[in-house]
Amino acid sequence: MAKMGDDRHIAIHHDAIGSAIVSGDGNKVFIYHYHLNAQATVAAPSSTVEAPTPIGPNPYRGLASFQIEDARVYFGREAQVARLWNRLRELSERAGQLDAPPRLLPILGPSGSGKSSLARAGLLPELARCPLPGYHQSQVVVMTPGATPLQSLAVVLARIVTRDVAPVEKAAEFERVLQRANDEGKQDGLRRIANALPGIESSPLVVLVDQFEEVYSLCKSPEVRAAFIDGLIEAAIAAEGRVLVVITLRSDFLGETQRHPHLNEIIGSDQVVVVPAMNEKELRRAIAEPAKQAGRPLDEAIVDLLIEQTEGREGALPLLQFALTRIWEGMGTGKTPAETLRAIGGIGGALAGEAQRIYDSLTSKEQDFARRLFIGVVELGEGTKDTRRRAMVESLVSAQDDPALVQAVISRFSASGARLLTLSSTEGKEVVEVTHEALFEHWHQLKLWLDGQRERIRQQRRINALAEEWSKRSKRQGYLLQGRQIDDARDFHKQCGDTLPLSKLAMELIRRSIRQRWVNRAMVASLAVIPLMAVEGFLREEAVKRDYATLQGVDMTRKTQAAIALVAGCGQMEGLPRFLHPVGERVVGNCRPLVDLDLRKVDLSHADLSGTDLSSVNLSDADLSNADLSDADLSGASLSSANLSGADLSGADLSGVNLSNASLYDANFSHADLSHAYLSNADLSDVNLSGADLSSANLSGADLRGADLSSANLSNADLSSANLSGADLSSANLSSADFFNAYLYDADLSGADLSNAYLSGSRAWTTTQLSEAKLCATTLPEGANLNSTRNCKELGITP
Repeated sequence: MAKMGDDRHIAIHHDAIGSAIVSGDGNKVFIYHYHLNAQATVAAPSSTVEAPTPIGPNPYRGLASFQIEDARVYFGREAQVARLWNRLRELSERAGQLDAPPRLLPILGPSGSGKSSLARAGLLPELARCPLPGYHQSQVVVMTPGATPLQSLAVVLARIVTRDVAPVEKAAEFERVLQRANDEGKQDGLRRIANALPGIESSPLVVLVDQFEEVYSLCKSPEVRAAFIDGLIEAAIAAEGRVLVVITLRSDFLGETQRHPHLNEIIGSDQVVVVPAMNEKELRRAIAEPAKQAGRPLDEAIVDLLIEQTEGREGALPLLQFALTRIWEGMGTGKTPAETLRAIGGIGGALAGEAQRIYDSLTSKEQDFARRLFIGVVELGEGTKDTRRRAMVESLVSAQDDPALVQAVISRFSASGARLLTLSSTEGKEVVEVTHEALFEHWHQLKLWLDGQRERIRQQRRINALAEEWSKRSKRQGYLLQGRQIDDARDFHKQCGDTLPLSKLAMELIRRSIRQRWVNRAMVASLAVIPLMAVEGFLREEAVKRDYATLQGVDMTRKTQAAIALVAGCGQMEGLPRFLHPVGERVVGNCRPLVDLDLRKVDLSHADLSGTDLSSVNLSDADLSNADLSDADLSGASLSSANLSGADLSGADLSGVNLSNASLYDANFSHADLSHAYLSNADLSDVNLSGADLSSANLSGADLRGADLSSANLSNADLSSANLSGADLSSANLSSADFFNAYLYDADLSGADLSNAYLSGSRAWTTTQLSEAKLCATTLPEGANLNSTRNCKELGITP
């Protein structure tokens, strides 16, 4: 083997289909990449973008792993590269021997230890410098498994055979071969395909499966996972010896390999390579040599300081590279490395800056989920520092969250260029955690989220944990919430549901617990009061009649008292079957309809009216501030000039309601039905209307500044002359809406459906705003240079 070190003279060329030809000392390695892309199944070459600076290309790689193109600036791992090459050589030389081990080389290490870089920028170039004994060249497949590992492998193998960038037919054929077991039940598809590859006798196939943990975290099919793993092993033990497999695997996934005993046995053998932390000498080379090679050497003091901040810190290599990237950028603007390092707050501070940059680029709806996501992956310290927490993704998602938005946000923070979050899998469920705990120390935004909310966060987790336990126990009745637990959970949801929403499972647990409590109470109450039911029932109904009669009078104090008496039990009878209401009323109070009544000017502030039937009631000028009207039926009601500030109207039926001149400050209308509602000139600034149904509503002249209308249905709504400055209309249905003379400054229209909408005469819009929306037969404002039918096919509309 040639001596390693500064002898890194290799040439890299990309051909027309994106494969790389790496040559060195007269040897060649042909490398074929496959990168999983949600939009296509086409392989693409790996490339590292070198940000140009006044002092030349940046030789550091930020949070991304080193690629084969970065071999010339990959320093400090020379001993480990030699170790890998020798281990691969030994496996290759023993092929065909009776006691030959599988030619599968596992590279293990924790997240951030440099596994991918070691394989891609270390081992692969070394195969060009020093080919395997008996060969002058190799064919290398580089892939990450993604959700469909067999498809990923089939595509890249098909590219070798066809030399086509998109070998659809051959890829489909190879995928079928990889899926099928032979007559003996063995997955020998990869071995058979490899034996048929051109030049396989003189150029062995090396399959590098980077981030092998994706087989467990992203691939949801146990059958596909097993076929992929078994196929790799079958090819690695075939007597021909034409296939060698290299995998990189995060060490926290070792337990997952127990599902596949043969793979687990290989990983437990002495052929595994565990990537150690870099020692002081190796770190010094990794830090200093790239800058020295680029002609801008770093002074020893800054190198020493970076080593001090890195050495002994788990997963610190990406943090180091990211800080060095920022240092180089600073040097290009005249800053000294010391100045830049101080400005970014050390190697952890650079990471916090990247987290803030990504967060600031999100929409307001995405930012809300990102906040809850990061809070959910912090283990709150009890008198000690906060640490990382592994959380199931489903436990961080509320019933109102859009699944596509959830995945988009997680992807932004877990992408290879960011790696702020790490995904894994437990018992088939997706798990997320913070990659680097340095984020807790340096990200000021995260500290602000946590400060003052720690006890509430703990309470949220206790409730979610009870829901998880209930689910694990097959949702049996004995694990439902009891007594005070139910009240505490309901109160938490009402008080903190917007900022710290409970999981879908927790909400289901609360509903089921409330229902069961009522069933239990009703049974006990029925037995206890049977002798008195007739008398008590008569007296109750007489009182109800008197209360209804009072509501016809003019004494406002007595009308308020009578109204509250008639609905006092509604909020507590949530989930109680209708046939048990008479018994329920004997326990907690009445729950009677207030339909068609004249309740003008009554004071129902802070009243619990959740679930109450208030259809067609006249509540003009009434005080409903901070009242709980969630899930109430207010259809056809008049609420003109009513005070609804701070009221909870989430899920309420407000269809056809008159809310003209009502005070709606800080009211919550999320997922409410406001279809055909009259809201002309209403003050809806900063109001939560996310997911609400406002179809055919009259919002002309309404003040909607800063309102959350994300995912709301505003089809056929009249928004003429409305002020939508800073409003969040992302993913809203705005089809056939009228925006004439509407003020759109800084409104978020990303993903909104503007098909058949009328925007002529709208004001303060920008082309960028409108370009983020979906257009079809849209009447655009004058000067908007956009195709008004560009999204018709996507929306399923014939223009």
